[in-house]
Amino acid sequence: MNKQRHATVELKNPENNWRKTHQELINTIRAARQIQIYVNKGGDIRDLPQPPPSENLDYIQCPHCLRRFNEAAANRHIPKCVNYEYNKPKNPTGNPKWR
Repeated sequence: MNKQRHATVELKNPENNWRKTHQELINTIRAARQIQIYVNKGGDIRDLPQPPPSENLDYIQCPHCLRRFNEAAANRHIPKCVNYEYNKPKNPTGNPKWR
């Protein structure tokens, strides 16, 4: 009888930040409930402030349009975005009189 030993391979998992993503999910659900209560009482959704955007630290920000992508999508997007004219930020300097 041949006994074969199975080699164990350790896979490196990316940094696990499940607590942060779970907390973002909980906050999103709570905000959605508050919005639904407000709308059901007859309020206008446009009166409410926008919820804060969720952060994904694994994403890469495009220096041209300031959008965020995963690594593979960023490698495809950023070289193309250099030539795009229509998707640039409207006011990149923060100066209200910028044109």
